[in-house]
Amino acid sequence: MEQLAGGGDNSRPPSCTEKVAFSVFRYFPYGGLQLDMMRIARELVSRGKEVVVFCMGYDIDEIPPGISFRKLDVRGLTNHAKARNFEKRLAVELQKEKFGCHVAFNRLTPADWYFAADMPFVESCKRSFLEKLMPRYKVFARMEKDLFSPENTTGILCITTAQMRDFQRIYGTPSERMFLLPPGIDRKFADGLKLRENRADLRRELGIYEDETLLIQVSSAFRTKGVDRSIAAVASLPENIRRKTRLLVVGKGKPAAYIKFANSCGIGSQVFFAGGREDVPELIAAADLMIHPARNEATGTVLLESLACGTPVLCSSNCGFAPMVKESGGVVLPRLFRQKLLNRTLMVTLSTPDKLSDLQRAAENYGRNGDFYRRAACAADLITGQHSDVEV
Repeated sequence: MEQLAGGGDNSRPPSCTEKVAFSVFRYFPYGGLQLDMMRIARELVSRGKEVVVFCMGYDIDEIPPGISFRKLDVRGLTNHAKARNFEKRLAVELQKEKFGCHVAFNRLTPADWYFAADMPFVESCKRSFLEKLMPRYKVFARMEKDLFSPENTTGILCITTAQMRDFQRIYGTPSERMFLLPPGIDRKFADGLKLRENRADLRRELGIYEDETLLIQVSSAFRTKGVDRSIAAVASLPENIRRKTRLLVVGKGKPAAYIKFANSCGIGSQVFFAGGREDVPELIAAADLMIHPARNEATGTVLLESLACGTPVLCSSNCGFAPMVKESGGVVLPRLFRQKLLNRTLMVTLSTPDKLSDLQRAAENYGRNGDFYRRAACAADLITGQHSDVEV
């Protein structure tokens, strides 16, 4: 067992009282960060806490008991100006009311805890010298530096070891402020393997024939997660394989450009955009392979959701959970992404006799023995100070 990273009790922010403040720029269903936030909020409520979420906007059908949303109206002509003004307004609001602690889900100060859902902003993508001189870069880089500065005291809740290593390398953040959380997916995936027993019925409902292969990609940020790469890979398959392959994209994104791209590749009728869905476990269980060639992915929770359902994964190596995909027997592409290699890898996976069925058996075994659900509980332990040591 690996010990949760971080120092002793004296290095941690104080445990909170009954009311906890959360902050996030925007809340919307199906976002990975937002799902983690809500799971942690529910866990705190189950322990007798009240959670107040400060944000610039939210989209939620039904707010769970014990959780409330407070929208702060901030002005700004650009997103970075709004972010800066939100940070200032939030600091004022937190002083008006007694909160046991403040948990930030975007790079905001002051905060007792920060849930780090992303890799470092300053290294998240390649930027030119001129881009780094622009106000947007300067504002977000400053907000990140303030949060991770050695002079700050915010506890950092990390979700991968690579993430911890990068933040410490860039900012020199003391180790005693860094805490590594275990994986955490929704408990509804706990029945994923049972759902897989009903794959025939699920596939029939989706209109997938027995001799067809269903690929699935779950994402709301289509470009960041490489949906265009997946479409190109399907389009590159030999005709006899391609005509029996379907790609289902699940997530609340903007599909118009990708539908156009699929049509230009000649596979428009084989690529389906399902939008945001509540039945994601059923859709994953019905699929033959999860494909996730992301350009940038701090973790890749959907990869673990897929494995919990016994559905194998093909992903890029920059996904934080790529090592777990490898452990499961799945396919991880080399760090330097090449579209031709993805094309060939997918072709070999779908054309080699028994290759896909072997991957599926390995994924089912991994899903049967994996522990994917403890992140929210461990985060709540740290936030409330209920345990001095937490293992992952």
